[in-house]
Amino acid sequence: MPSQLDILALEPFYGGERRVMLETVIRCSRHRWTLLKLPPRRIERRLAAAANWFAEQLTRHWKGHVDVLFVSEAINLATLLRLVPDLAELPSVVYFHDNQLPDAPSSRAGPFDLVNLSTAVSATENWFNSAFHLKRFLSLATKLVEVHPEILGRSPIRELSGKSHVIPPPLDLNLIDHVRKTRADLPARDPRAIFVETRGADLNLLNAALGGLASRGETFRLITVGPIETLSERWQRRTIAERDDAGQVAGMLEAGVFTSAKRNPVADYLAVRALLAGCCPALPDAGVYRELLPEMFHSSYLCGPEHAPLAERLSQAMASVPSWEAPDFSHHLRDFEAIRASRIIDERFERIATKKQAPATRMRLRKSRSR
Repeated sequence: MPSQLDILALEPFYGGERRVMLETVIRCSRHRWTLLKLPPRRIERRLAAAANWFAEQLTRHWKGHVDVLFVSEAINLATLLRLVPDLAELPSVVYFHDNQLPDAPSSRAGPFDLVNLSTAVSATENWFNSAFHLKRFLSLATKLVEVHPEILGRSPIRELSGKSHVIPPPLDLNLIDHVRKTRADLPARDPRAIFVETRGADLNLLNAALGGLASRGETFRLITVGPIETLSERWQRRTIAERDDAGQVAGMLEAGVFTSAKRNPVADYLAVRALLAGCCPALPDAGVYRELLPEMFHSSYLCGPEHAPLAERLSQAMASVPSWEAPDFSHHLRDFEAIRASRIIDERFERIATKKQAPATRMRLRKSRSR
């Protein structure tokens, strides 16, 4: 096996945590990466057509050696391997940033219900960004299999369990110290400033919680990342661009409180950064947040996933900020650190490539570089 592997990465939904993860791992990896990508628009369209688009680009325009194929769950891997048979000879890894399995599957499947299941079965390994996500995926996949008799006879769940692993996404945690040192105009921390990501959030829940906070006579302002069309205009706010990572960190260093209105999130990289940036958390007791916080802090920083408990927790957090000493979460969150996490990914690629030695795969490509 060569000391450096050639990784072909295909990302049909290049934005948010997917962009941050790929930029970080490519920068820190000891292997050679080629990244082909599409913008983050309409996940259902990516599930329907991304495999065809990438197959056309690879077969017509690309030439280079590939040792491992790396894709996200936003592509139909089974279709891609059928359209580009050379790729089927390679070990393949699917990184599940999210999943599109139905919460309540029925015998009348939607057009994309089975895509993620088919993709997971087709891969050599499946990587998940949290233990909560892996457990949730296997639970939803089991329910989906049960309502499809044609699958139930040859259930893939045991196979999926054996080749699925939790691999935390690499994050550049040094960015927090860099922003502290380089932003001379960084304002003092404001106990009344609340940092929140709106993409993927239940904005009805957020509006109701903030309304409850206002009804208590509390004054506050928001620092937001993500779309704000359905966020109430009653609240004073400043929005930071989703691609402005340094600006987001600066906002966290300014905010006294970090909150979330996501229901059962499978990951939250902004929460990781906010905890390390010193924000006081006010988070729903749902999804990945029980993993991100040490158990000893659950009763203090987590609350019921309804608007009234969230409003109460926000009020308590704002009151505590002036005298609050942020715990050092660095040890608990060390698995996200870029070098450490990227090294784990590199070593896993090497084991996969060694286990499945494939013939050298070359495709017709004009340029071996990111697109």
